[in-house]
Amino acid sequence: MATDKRTLKKKRLNLDLTPEAYELLQKLADDSGKNMAEILRTGLALYGIAQEEGKKGRSLGIVEDDKVIKQIVTT
Repeated sequence: MATDKRTLKKKRLNLDLTPEAYELLQKLADDSGKNMAEILRTGLALYGIAQEEGKKGRSLGIVEDDKVIKQIVTT
Protein backbone atom coordinates (compact mmCIF):
# COMPACT_ATOMS: atom_id res chain seq x y z
CA MET A 1 0.00 0.00 0.00
CA ALA A 2 1.48 3.33 -1.06
CA THR A 3 1.72 6.09 1.52
CA ASP A 4 0.34 9.46 0.52
CA LYS A 5 2.85 12.14 1.58
CA ARG A 6 -0.01 14.48 2.45
CA THR A 7 -1.18 12.12 5.19
CA LEU A 8 2.20 11.98 6.95
CA LYS A 9 2.40 14.15 10.05
CA LYS A 10 5.28 16.59 9.85
CA LYS A 11 7.48 17.56 12.79
CA ARG A 12 8.47 21.16 13.42
CA LEU A 13 12.08 22.04 14.21
CA ASN A 14 13.56 25.27 15.54
CA LEU A 15 17.09 25.77 14.29
CA ASP A 16 19.83 28.24 15.21
CA LEU A 17 22.22 29.02 12.36
CA THR A 18 25.22 31.28 12.12
CA PRO A 19 24.61 34.29 9.88
CA GLU A 20 26.89 32.68 7.26
CA ALA A 21 24.97 29.40 7.30
CA TYR A 22 21.66 31.25 7.06
CA GLU A 23 22.90 33.30 4.11
CA LEU A 24 24.08 30.13 2.35
CA LEU A 25 20.75 28.41 2.97
CA GLN A 26 18.89 31.44 1.66
CA LYS A 27 21.13 31.64 -1.44
CA LEU A 28 20.69 27.92 -2.17
CA ALA A 29 16.93 28.32 -1.87
CA ASP A 30 16.87 31.42 -4.07
CA ASP A 31 19.12 29.88 -6.72
CA SER A 32 17.11 26.66 -6.90
CA GLY A 33 13.61 28.13 -6.63
CA LYS A 34 12.95 25.92 -3.60
CA ASN A 35 12.18 26.97 -0.06
CA MET A 36 14.63 26.59 2.81
CA ALA A 37 12.85 23.54 4.22
CA GLU A 38 13.19 21.75 0.86
CA ILE A 39 16.90 22.56 0.76
CA LEU A 40 17.37 21.14 4.27
CA ARG A 41 15.36 17.99 3.44
CA THR A 42 17.44 17.43 0.30
CA GLY A 43 20.64 17.95 2.29
CA LEU A 44 19.51 15.43 4.90
CA ALA A 45 18.70 12.90 2.20
CA LEU A 46 22.14 13.33 0.60
CA TYR A 47 23.85 13.07 3.99
CA GLY A 48 21.92 9.88 4.68
CA ILE A 49 23.03 8.37 1.38
CA ALA A 50 26.66 9.35 2.06
CA GLN A 51 26.51 7.84 5.55
CA GLU A 52 24.92 4.56 4.40
CA GLU A 53 27.40 4.16 1.55
CA GLY A 54 30.27 4.96 3.92
CA LYS A 55 29.21 2.02 6.09
CA LYS A 56 29.65 -0.18 3.00
CA GLY A 57 33.15 1.16 2.37
CA ARG A 58 31.97 3.40 -0.46
CA SER A 59 32.16 7.15 -0.81
CA LEU A 60 30.06 9.89 -2.32
CA GLY A 61 31.79 12.51 -4.39
CA ILE A 62 31.94 14.80 -7.37
CA VAL A 63 33.70 13.23 -10.35
CA GLU A 64 34.76 14.83 -13.63
CA ASP A 65 36.43 12.84 -16.40
CA ASP A 66 37.08 9.95 -13.98
CA LYS A 67 38.86 12.31 -11.58
CA VAL A 68 37.48 12.87 -8.07
CA ILE A 69 37.03 16.61 -7.59
CA LYS A 70 35.45 16.48 -4.12
CA GLN A 71 34.68 13.66 -1.75
CA ILE A 72 31.92 13.86 0.84
CA VAL A 73 32.97 12.22 4.10
CA THR A 74 30.64 11.52 7.02
CA THR A 75 32.10 10.30 10.29
